[in-house]
Amino acid sequence: MPSKTKQLAENALMLGVALVFLFLSTYTVLGVVTVFLIPLPFLLLGQRSSISNMVWVSLAFTVMGMLIADITSAVIALISAALGAVMGIMYSKKGKALPAIVAGAAVVFLGYVLMLVILTFVMKINFQDILKQAEQFRPEIMPVEQYKSYTELFMMILPGVFVTSSFVQSMITHGLGRLIGKRLKRPVPALKPIRQWSFPRSLLYYYFIAMIGILVFSVNLKGTFWESALYNVKMILDIVFFLQGLSFCLFAADLYGWKRMTPVLIVSLFIFPFLSTILSLIGIFDLGIRLRDKLETRVKRG
Repeated sequence: MPSKTKQLAENALMLGVALVFLFLSTYTVLGVVTVFLIPLPFLLLGQRSSISNMVWVSLAFTVMGMLIADITSAVIALISAALGAVMGIMYSKKGKALPAIVAGAAVVFLGYVLMLVILTFVMKINFQDILKQAEQFRPEIMPVEQYKSYTELFMMILPGVFVTSSFVQSMITHGLGRLIGKRLKRPVPALKPIRQWSFPRSLLYYYFIAMIGILVFSVNLKGTFWESALYNVKMILDIVFFLQGLSFCLFAADLYGWKRMTPVLIVSLFIFPFLSTILSLIGIFDLGIRLRDKLETRVKRG
């Protein structure tokens, strides 16, 4: 643990860097990039600091965010500081990437909930009015009822969108943290290569329960909590199975020595979006019948 004077100096330095990023995120167009950089000083600080120190630093940064802008910037400051601090502490305590990423995603998700609470009860924003105003952006070729059904579906799966976005933001912070940590000689633990990723087989049961619920009971569940829950579970598991399918394809490419296929596959996903559906199906089969085990056994037998 660094000495008290050194710790205070490091706190001040990291707070200064984070404040610059917060200022740029609030008042300039660079905000679309710099907002992802705000957690990094706290991540680096959290790797070598105590929990109590990180709590005080995060609160100080939140107050500074309020002073340089408004309550919105203060909330962004709090979420960013908490995200970086929690991930940094988890890296130092666990020595692994995955627990830190999961903890970071939980922090971001709670941050989304906090922002919704502030928007609803403090700033008195009515989301129904926003939805009505959004109708003016409806393409002319799209019928009103169809556009309305799409907006209702989006509102229904909003919790799933928040969960997915939380993991994406946590992964981005992890990636940037590894990049900066390597340069500053403060190494951040790495995730396993994607080809080695594998999710629990039990997720298949939840997926089929959700599918049966949607197909059989969708009419009876219309407008209820359970309808929203089923759609959110299905959406999140679709993403999980997509990753499982992508992992299998990269595993197969590595097994056969087709290393040039990896960038081709990644680029193809952006050119042909329907490939994501195919990868989800491959992921389901991989978990269901252990495709990669069978493939590996076959290759070893020649």
